[in-house]
Amino acid sequence: MPTFETPEAFEQALDRAAAAIFPGKQVVRISRSIVATKFRIDLDARRFIDVFFNCRNQRTDLTVIEGDRRIFGCDNLGGWHRHPAEAPDRHEACEEPTLESFLRECAKFIAR
Repeated sequence: MPTFETPEAFEQALDRAAAAIFPGKQVVRISRSIVATKFRIDLDARRFIDVFFNCRNQRTDLTVIEGDRRIFGCDNLGGWHRHPAEAPDRHEACEEPTLESFLRECAKFIAR
C-alpha cells in the first residue's frame, strides 16, 4: 500500500478500489479529522467493511464486520497481520496488502 499523505488521498484510493471490486456499493465516510478517517462499505443486511486510516502514523485497519463482531480483517498495529475467517481473533503475519487486494479478498470471502 502506498504512503498516503492525507485522509483525502486515502479516501480517493479507497473509492477507486471499491468501485473496481464492488461496483454499485457506496463508500460512506463515517468520520474525518485532519489526520484520520473512517469509512464503511455495506455488503449486505448483516455485513460491512470497516476501514480506518491515520496519515500521521500510517495506521490502517481493514475489517469485515458481521453483526457486531470482526469475522475477517487485516491491520498494521504491530506489523501487518491478518485476522483469518477461521479464527478472527488470531494474528497471522502477512505482507502489506493493497486496498484493491484486500477488497478482492473480501469479495471472495463473502461469496462463500
